[in-house]
Amino acid sequence: VYASLLPIIGGVGLASASEMSFNWLSFGAAMGSNVGSAARAVYSKKVMGSGDIGKNMDSANVYAVLTIMATFMLIPLAFAVEGPSAMLKGFNVAYAKGGTTFLMSMLYSGFFFYMYNEVAFLALSKLDPVSHAVSNTMKRVVIIITSVFVFHTAVTPLGVAGSSIAILGTLLYSLAKNKFK
Repeated sequence: VYASLLPIIGGVGLASASEMSFNWLSFGAAMGSNVGSAARAVYSKKVMGSGDIGKNMDSANVYAVLTIMATFMLIPLAFAVEGPSAMLKGFNVAYAKGGTTFLMSMLYSGFFFYMYNEVAFLALSKLDPVSHAVSNTMKRVVIIITSVFVFHTAVTPLGVAGSSIAILGTLLYSLAKNKFK
């Protein structure tokens, strides 16, 4: 199973090879996000699989509870790192440049991200593990292709090869993990 992680690591390395800008803070935030996402998935599966969580705790309610818990955990961290004045200043600058468009973009972004995760939790409870793994891999393909067209991101052949290898590695890992459970 762990050998199937090698194509993911190699693919990401290839896709990133031509990217010359690197920021340790961004890297740390991305790794923190990965750890948080993995912890959420493990906790959710454990809670949904235990059977003794209460009659009203379906996958949608588990996601809602996790979202509320995450909000209360991250607000103090945001205040500690940014401080209220920096957060307010950033909001005011963004609002001055975008006005109501900025506010609506924030509202839409939050709503659609919540709905995306809500559907992911519902899918997790309805699909068998292999179908969920394949669907999750295809989601990544769609996101990458869509972002290339929407944001006009220049993609090098090395980037395409690296992304393809990483996506294939993700699929192989998911399938191997489900086979050897």
